[in-house]
Amino acid sequence: MREIKGTWNIEINPSPRQQRSGKKSICADKIFVLLFMLLSVVSSCQESKMNEKKQVWAGAVVAPKEYPVEIYNGALSSNEYAYNFGPIYGILKQGWSSSGKSMGRPDTPIEFPDELKMTWYAIQEQKFYTGNWKLDKEQISKVWQEGSLNVKTGTKEEFETLIVGLAPGGNVALWAEGARQVLLATFQAHDTTINKETANPDFEHFFRQEYRDAAYTPEKLYGTELYAQLQGKGWPDPKLYLDYNKKYAWKFAVEGIGIGPKDYFYYECFNGERDQLLNTSDGNTDLPKAIPEHISVKWQDSKQQHWVADTRFKYDVIKKAFEQFDPAEKIDLLIQVDIASNVLNTYLKSSSKQVKIVGYDLALVPVDN
Repeated sequence: MREIKGTWNIEINPSPRQQRSGKKSICADKIFVLLFMLLSVVSSCQESKMNEKKQVWAGAVVAPKEYPVEIYNGALSSNEYAYNFGPIYGILKQGWSSSGKSMGRPDTPIEFPDELKMTWYAIQEQKFYTGNWKLDKEQISKVWQEGSLNVKTGTKEEFETLIVGLAPGGNVALWAEGARQVLLATFQAHDTTINKETANPDFEHFFRQEYRDAAYTPEKLYGTELYAQLQGKGWPDPKLYLDYNKKYAWKFAVEGIGIGPKDYFYYECFNGERDQLLNTSDGNTDLPKAIPEHISVKWQDSKQQHWVADTRFKYDVIKKAFEQFDPAEKIDLLIQVDIASNVLNTYLKSSSKQVKIVGYDLALVPVDN
């Protein structure tokens, strides 16, 4: 019995040394648990932050219809992923404001690229261009998080594609594309030389004269109508694709019709940017925008009939109108509608002047919702 009693005394009444040892052990355990919890929280935050910077996205590429190109090679790449471009894209000539040609996208979220490299052949200029540029991954992630507003449902939609634009003179643009399209950056490529002896095997077709004789005919590159225009007026100045990026502080305004907060405007700019804007103080703002190529307003009248007023501008004409204003001056792009007479006029209007825009294609039509 003494032995048993003694055993219980050891556990219940430990010596002072054992008491100190036990307390140290308990403290150590608590510290370990706290450290483990802290590391778990930090790890979770880091993982969450990393996931925020990963999205499902695709790459695409465009070229002006007046300046078709063929891609030699290129990529939008990060440490973990590369979206590659190459000869498989064929001859590109969709137009500067188009959605671009893509080859699909991954099924799972991936890092945004921090590098763009591209080498291509400019058919009209008969030269190769190449370049390698660092991208602002944080900027891309921020734009992606902002998303686009679906003006019909009021919900946010995500961007889908990073579009690379290849213009004459080695000018390069990068857009984020979704329900709206945003210009992220522009770059400058330089001339390079690629010959048959050093070219990649998948570009071998380019050096066969019979291929170029067949593929580079004016009809195939431009079509009959565009080629006739180019022969008459000449090819656009390569600097034009940089001029397109100049911005003015304009917003929409209307006269002759009543529109509410659920009605909306649409614009496409010559620099490739586009968006839909609700007729609200938050939606229709005079934040700087490039010169528009195409605008429209959609509204519902008192009889519940939906209408669209749609206008397409010529760059030389609307540029002259905008140049009569200072870029920082607040401008209304005024759409004046007379449904009874089927008349649609457009103006640029500031606090000091009003300039009528002429020479554009227009449509004023009733539409289904």
